[in-house]
Amino acid sequence: MDFDYFNFKSNNKVTKGSLILSQPLMNDLNFKRSIILICEHNSEGSFGYKLNDKLHPKSIVSDLNKSIKENLYLGGPVENSYLNFIHSSNQIQGSIKIKNDIYLGGDLDYALANISNNNTEFKVKFFSGYSGWSPNQLDNEIEENSWIVINEYISNFIFDQIDERFWTSFLSGKGGKNKIFSNYPKDPTLN
Repeated sequence: MDFDYFNFKSNNKVTKGSLILSQPLMNDLNFKRSIILICEHNSEGSFGYKLNDKLHPKSIVSDLNKSIKENLYLGGPVENSYLNFIHSSNQIQGSIKIKNDIYLGGDLDYALANISNNNTEFKVKFFSGYSGWSPNQLDNEIEENSWIVINEYISNFIFDQIDERFWTSFLSGKGGKNKIFSNYPKDPTLN
């Protein structure tokens, strides 16, 4: 049997709202075992936010609102002083629809009011920095097998606290070669 385990092309095309998961052999520490929500993908480039790199509130030396600190993730290696958020409400002025019940940005005061009022229907995740790609860069990285593109998913988990272990369970749940990839060791030199 002639099977090249790591020559796996993602069958999905990346679009706004796609999730991209780093391949198991990715060595870039910024993206190892990352799950990224793509918020824009067009001829000018792409950007998104890592969903599984939560910052510990005590490590944040800033006068940010407590609600932001408690739900702040490192969105990527670009412009870490940049703060943005995704949320589940179509009621926030100035927000941009990403996919289904996922929106980007908008009126921060309105978002914080929903949090402080304990609106259980309102889901939010804040990001320091973002992940960005120049024109065609992300498509090229996908062609080079750096990313697995997922377009079909139930969006409710996006706002959960997800960590690196989620990369394994999410990938495993997609079956096929993805299930095989999910069991690949974090550091294959230790085998």
